[in-house]
Amino acid sequence: MSQIELLVLLFGIVAIVGFVVRKSVIPTSLFLVITGIILAPPIDFPLISEHPELVLNVFLPLLLYQISSFTSWREFKKHMGPIALLSVGHVIFITILVACLIRYFFPQISWPLAFIIGAVVSPPDDVAIISIAEKIKLPSRIVTILEGEGILNDATALILFRFSIAAFITHQFILGKAILTFVLMVVAETLYGVVLGHILGKLRVHMRDSLLHMVVALLTPFIAYLPAERLGGCGVIATVVSGFIIGNCYAIYFTPEFRLLSRSVWSTISFMIQSLLFILVGVNIDSIYQSISAVPIVNLIKFLAIVVVAVVVGRFLWVFPVTYLPKLLFWRKAKEAYPSWQSTFIISWSGMRGAISLAAALAVPSVALPIDNIDARDLVTFLVFGVIFFTLILQGISLSWVTKWLGTQKHRNHELYLEKISELSARKDMTEGAIKWLIEHKAFEENQDIHEEIDLHIKNYELLKNQLQEKINSAHPIEKEEEEELSIEETNLSNETIEIEKNILLDLWEQEKISLAVRNRLIEQLDYRAKYNI
Repeated sequence: MSQIELLVLLFGIVAIVGFVVRKSVIPTSLFLVITGIILAPPIDFPLISEHPELVLNVFLPLLLYQISSFTSWREFKKHMGPIALLSVGHVIFITILVACLIRYFFPQISWPLAFIIGAVVSPPDDVAIISIAEKIKLPSRIVTILEGEGILNDATALILFRFSIAAFITHQFILGKAILTFVLMVVAETLYGVVLGHILGKLRVHMRDSLLHMVVALLTPFIAYLPAERLGGCGVIATVVSGFIIGNCYAIYFTPEFRLLSRSVWSTISFMIQSLLFILVGVNIDSIYQSISAVPIVNLIKFLAIVVVAVVVGRFLWVFPVTYLPKLLFWRKAKEAYPSWQSTFIISWSGMRGAISLAAALAVPSVALPIDNIDARDLVTFLVFGVIFFTLILQGISLSWVTKWLGTQKHRNHELYLEKISELSARKDMTEGAIKWLIEHKAFEENQDIHEEIDLHIKNYELLKNQLQEKINSAHPIEKEEEEELSIEETNLSNETIEIEKNILLDLWEQEKISLAVRNRLIEQLDYRAKYNI
């Protein structure tokens, strides 16, 4: 079977797995990894092992841009402190902690290699975390912080990884030079991302062809990432910043057709890449195991246990102190509200690793080590796979139960109630604004035929406004089970009425009372109503 046929087969398996586990609170990413492990012996698909640059240079920019362009800068800025402490401070802390523990228990491992291992396992994977967060309804503050951490921690980890690789190859490391290089990378990539975001954003505002617009949108992450990466940077910061600029400053001015198309296309691309990466992590287990099969199993278990404990426990050792110590040590901070220990615990427990770490591990040079004559790249790859697998099992499976135990889902239910009220109120304000404009427009319009059209619009808007006001008056906080039952009933009723309309439309088409263009246009309107339940 050719590689293309295998790729199609894997996507087919992804679709089947996604359908089977769509309602499970256990992360789909874990099912995909396990499926990949099961498929590993008969399948030879060395996409990641032979081409790790494909993940870092193609998949990573697309995922980072998709997340950043749909992330609210206002919410991101509100939680900038915790995000920075996690995406930069936590990554550096875990890298140092893992390196020190490896050196302590395995002094044969050089400091540069120890730091390489620390760097590749340090960043939690935003893909794994966000996919789980969407299923278990985490509070919005936690989701914003974890998303913000996820889109920036790769930059810190990849920069540390490059410094460690350079030290591993050259046997030289100058701390002052490394810090200066780090600062210059951040500043330069931020400026490049800002400039690029504004240039492409202004260009795309004037585009009216949705398909051409989508082509430029798909090229944007690579225009941001690749030049920065080729010039010695990591490309991540430039990609994220350009996504923030375009998504928060210009997207609202794009055509409605493109905004609808964009969300569908990006959601599909993101799902396909995420799913493919996780199933490939499992598929590569056979080659990873073969590479370290000569090493005594006791040594491997000891090595892996140290790294897994370091990344899991180390996150708690970082998150809790940086959350509460500043408020105890500085009187100005003491006046600020304390985050609940429950939310801090969930953030500490949300440390699943993913395929980006595996891709970085496969970029490690192949060098023989004094431990059982194992290859450096094989050792790092094995450890990263172990960390990915155990964090997905340990934290991914239990995160839903932990949130129920800590009671944070009740807080999310209250947030959903407030969001519902604010959405209804916003729609009512928009409706009142439209009515006011129509009345003013009617006063200046002399054509009586237009008056009748305006009166019809006003009547429809008045009816909608009254319906919205009734929904606002009848809204009340509800429990999760009741909310799900009502949501299912409302969705079923809406879908059934839309299905009736569609059947009548198809009858009209069969009777040749409408053209194909009219049929497709009305079908599109029904699809839109079905998608947004309106």
